[in-house]
Amino acid sequence: MKSDGECVLACSPAHKLYEATYSRVKCDYRDLSEKFKHKKKDFSKQYAHIYSSRSMKMRAHLLNRVRAEWGNEVEVKRLADLQEESESERCVLIGILYKHQELHPSILKDISEELQVVPQQKMVRFVDEKDELILEDDVQRIRLCGDIDVHSLVTGVVVALLGRVSSDRFNVEKVCYSGPMSPSGLTLKAQDPERYLVIVSGFELAHASDSLLPLKMFTDWVTGWLGDPSDQHRNSRIALVLIAGNLLRGISESKDGKIINTHVENSSDVFTTVKTADDILADLAETVHVELMPGEFDPSNLMLPQQPLHYKMFPSASSFSSLHGATNPHSFEVENRLVIGSSGQSIDDIGRYSNLQDPLEALESTFRWGHICPTCPDTLPSYPYFDDDPFVIDRQPDIYFSANHDQYQSKMISYTHEGGVKQDVRLVVVPSFNKTKSCVVVGLSSLKCERVSFNVGNLSR
Repeated sequence: MKSDGECVLACSPAHKLYEATYSRVKCDYRDLSEKFKHKKKDFSKQYAHIYSSRSMKMRAHLLNRVRAEWGNEVEVKRLADLQEESESERCVLIGILYKHQELHPSILKDISEELQVVPQQKMVRFVDEKDELILEDDVQRIRLCGDIDVHSLVTGVVVALLGRVSSDRFNVEKVCYSGPMSPSGLTLKAQDPERYLVIVSGFELAHASDSLLPLKMFTDWVTGWLGDPSDQHRNSRIALVLIAGNLLRGISESKDGKIINTHVENSSDVFTTVKTADDILADLAETVHVELMPGEFDPSNLMLPQQPLHYKMFPSASSFSSLHGATNPHSFEVENRLVIGSSGQSIDDIGRYSNLQDPLEALESTFRWGHICPTCPDTLPSYPYFDDDPFVIDRQPDIYFSANHDQYQSKMISYTHEGGVKQDVRLVVVPSFNKTKSCVVVGLSSLKCERVSFNVGNLSR
């Protein structure tokens, strides 16, 4: 096992240090994902309502940011108020971006492909030089030009634009995003010594033949059976383990832009996979608080927000009160730190429809946009909310993550709210354990972040 390039070895029994015992720290935890849970389901509503709710929810906050950045001299107008005679007049428009893309997949194109009427090119990304942005409000829309980067934005982002009307287009000079609507409002507890949050994702147990040993090492490391006494003492301060999706996984990577079903054929293999998951969760939950999120390929609903995995799947693990089924996206407080994140679908989707292919860059963009998954419901399936948009970032998280990616990335940024209030946020791109054999450890006091690897390489006799 490696941590930042250093090998961790078991101590010699001759040192008698192995007899030391350590107690697991208790953590203060509060679930804030109630807004993501479906109390009742109503699929009779149109998706236009979620865009209206998003715009209304973020407009007032954006107005305040506009006044702070551009002053009170510039008039804020609605699209219906724009007139041809005022083309030379600077103004501010607030609305939702729609990205017009010729390569955008549609059901009509799919039908044409099936009927072989118009052959369609197989694609996994849908970005083209001809893409253009359109600003919409409740009643009208206008095409955008000027100083705005088409390829770093996606449909669904709420923005304020400073500029002028020019030939039936709005010539953008500056752009303002909402960001989180308020600071977290939490007071950091004095912690001595540091306590830790462990985030791991992508066990993918149905396809984990080469990951079983690293998985065993991971559980032993968390539960205190691996490492020397100094490591065990440090790991006893792991307050919470977050498993962020793709625990089981029954579907392969997409091929030619389409998801290929590679379900496990034998029912006994399915049982074995679920039983393995139950055993791993039970080992962890016996000693530490565990949050279990569903992922894109887990047996949960497809539409975001995904609901918790059913506890009946894990009879042994669910006997421990320390196992908590969570939604995707998920929001919670631990040790007075606000943690928000998803299992990665929203970041992957943004990469398909923009040039934000770096997960960390896309994650930071969603933070500055003030929305966890702006492409819902256009290109990412979501529940048709009527009077609210739960994906808006109401409070700034201390830790903001996206999981199930190809590699680990992290970054600390500082964000300034109204009144000059500054708050730091740790952005974390969590790697898939199946691909990287690693997890992420975040200090809850310092917000320092590191990757811990359990890659044993190719073992041979």
